[in-house]
Amino acid sequence: MKQPELPEPYESLYRIQRALAGHISYLAACDTNVTFTEYLLYEPILRVLMTRKYDVQCEVSCADFLEKAEGGDHKWIDFVAKKSGVHFALEVKWPRKAMRTLDVRTDHEKLAAFHQKYPASESFLCVFGRHDHIEKINLSPNCFIKRRELTPIYAYFRRTQFGCKIYQFEVA
Repeated sequence: MKQPELPEPYESLYRIQRALAGHISYLAACDTNVTFTEYLLYEPILRVLMTRKYDVQCEVSCADFLEKAEGGDHKWIDFVAKKSGVHFALEVKWPRKAMRTLDVRTDHEKLAAFHQKYPASESFLCVFGRHDHIEKINLSPNCFIKRRELTPIYAYFRRTQFGCKIYQFEVA
């Protein structure tokens, strides 16, 4: 039975979750585990967004809407996507170990500044990792909401159990 599509950007985010869980599980089956980095997630995300007809930018500088820390570099947003009335930013995290709380203060700061510059936009945080690393993870600060449209997706295989959770930035 074919499921109806979700409204954008939720349909694309759902597809990103599926793509990431499957892609990294495939790489694990090919014994490429030693090369796993967050950047392995970028190509599948970019491919899904482009297939869904988004104009996508990767590693977008926050220089025009967020002041850099003294003595530091400008911050960057992982993805900004735009098409016919839909505009959103997406930050990506891959926790490497089981943890109770994931520090997302920097992501919050970037996404809040992005939303302030583009009030009609939405922002999301994609948390990817092993099931036992992300299943019960909490975010700090707690400024992201779980949406019914963004149910976590896990690829439950015997040896590898990767999954993806996407949270929406809560506008204060």
